[in-house]
Amino acid sequence: MSRQQISNHYTRLLRLWPTDRLRPAERHFQRLLEHRIQHPPAHAGVEAKEVNAAYLLLDNAASRQFPLSDRIMKPRSDPQHYETLEREIDEVPDRTFWGRMMKRLGGMVRMK
Repeated sequence: MSRQQISNHYTRLLRLWPTDRLRPAERHFQRLLEHRIQHPPAHAGVEAKEVNAAYLLLDNAASRQFPLSDRIMKPRSDPQHYETLEREIDEVPDRTFWGRMMKRLGGMVRMK
């Protein structure tokens, strides 16, 4: 692949890659992609492999090829564990100071 094609792929990946709301901005994958556009790696063969790997991650190829069973995703001890975890991860960045305090206090006191 030519340098221009690789740069176009990195630009496309940069546009399509979802932002991670929990990770600090300087550690986003987008920063790595921007760096790759500006400063290509020394080995030309590495770029094509990196682009291919990023597209596979973006497409969730591994999770489609190796799907997790319900037994793993819904353990008997807490069937809603991963659903609750996903909801918590979505809520955390928007929580206010008081919301964090209430969540902390709620975790300390549990009603049965």
